[in-house]
Amino acid sequence: MEKLEITRNAHTDQFSVVLSRGNDTIRCMVTVEAGRATSDEEKHRAALSKAKALARALDVAIKDI
Repeated sequence: MEKLEITRNAHTDQFSVVLSRGNDTIRCMVTVEAGRATSDEEKHRAALSKAKALARALDVAIKDI
């Protein structure tokens, strides 16, 4: 079962993303460009999208080891 937690760092465009699957955890900070997303919801979605792409890349890299 996957657990995903996203928190915004105060009122900046930085988000902390934690993805947990079993005993494995990926933590990263994601910055969303201010010009690309205007509302908080759009920024949240953009951060999630970036974090998911990073998580997939890390997952593939770990499987290749």
